Amino acid sequence: MVWPLLLSLALGTLLLIGGRGATCPTDGSGFTYSETISGDTRTITWTPCPNHAWKAINPNVANYSGTLTLRVPAYPKLENATADGVKSVASRTCDLTRQGGTVGVLFNGAALYSPFDGKNTVTGYQTSATYAEGDSFDSCGCHTAPQDNSYHCHVSPTCLLAQLGEQGGQHSPQVGWAADGFPVYGPHGKDGVAMRTCTESGGTFGVDVCTNDDGGYFGELPDVDGYVFRYHLQGPICSDACANPITGLPGEGYHPHTPTGFYGCCPSGATCSGGNAVPACSTGSSGADGYTSGFVPTARAALGTFCDACYSSGQGGASETTGSGCAKASEGFTLATCAFAGPVLEGTPAPGGTPAPGATPSPSSATAPSNVAIAAAAAAVAVAWAA
Repeated sequence: MVWPLLLSLALGTLLLIGGRGATCPTDGSGFTYSETISGDTRTITWTPCPNHAWKAINPNVANYSGTLTLRVPAYPKLENATADGVKSVASRTCDLTRQGGTVGVLFNGAALYSPFDGKNTVTGYQTSATYAEGDSFDSCGCHTAPQDNSYHCHVSPTCLLAQLGEQGGQHSPQVGWAADGFPVYGPHGKDGVAMRTCTESGGTFGVDVCTNDDGGYFGELPDVDGYVFRYHLQGPICSDACANPITGLPGEGYHPHTPTGFYGCCPSGATCSGGNAVPACSTGSSGADGYTSGFVPTARAALGTFCDACYSSGQGGASETTGSGCAKASEGFTLATCAFAGPVLEGTPAPGGTPAPGATPSPSSATAPSNVAIAAAAAAVAVAWAA
């Protein structure tokens, strides 16, 4: 009676590890996104497929298993705010330096990931996903991990910024939501300043246009939004070449390129779930308001398919394509950030997936095991147990 049990276990292993969802349409037509606000909670529901063309640069394919839901505070709170905001990383409510997976959602259907590369604690640029995996970011600035529902970005999503109207000399548009309910913006802040940490720029947090060491900016911007805190995806990216992988990635001067820590908490009355949800505000404390007086949250409308993205049919260029999303795609677009002569990726990995010097490949850049390999492993386990 041992063999039926072992066979069942082996088959279960195959189904658990080898089973995959459907593949996202490569023309962007699989995208869905919606937001609703009920009381103190913002609910975001989306299909984790990008609203633009995508190309698998690493061995992983953008698969999805259904819709996802993220619930965040509609009225976000700062747990440990002081007179100068949340300058110190000691004020974090979430340490993302070893946090993989979804920590927010972008308006194009991609997940927001921290700079964690799946192996190394993020202590600086050379332990970041950009450094280790930059050669697998597609022409829109994103890539996919081995598991379903994992098309994601570690740097600014260039196609989304183009769709939202990114302009040189202006504040970047909002590109998504962090799991603590605060907005996430592109690489430019007030007056079009390319955002960097105050540590890097030498500025004063809460006074100058710079972020804390996790990429968070504190200050009221009435011409931008009704929040007093927001996150930036730091580092302008040149993306007008439609190259796969994308070129001109940000370097050490703009680290971290996505947040390495969150500062919000989940207030009483709000529901926070999904996306590595933030902790509840401390007992007896409702947290400091993360929004201005008279603030009223609004739900974002879904974007359409972005037909001006680079519809790449191969590793080295763009081509026309057809599909239910777009009848024809342009051969490229010019983004204002291309005029910015900022640092680029240092030690760029060589073609073929070789990590940059000193970097180590992470699970998101590794080839997922094949069903054949899994079957062989399961059979070996069954034989060993039977013996």
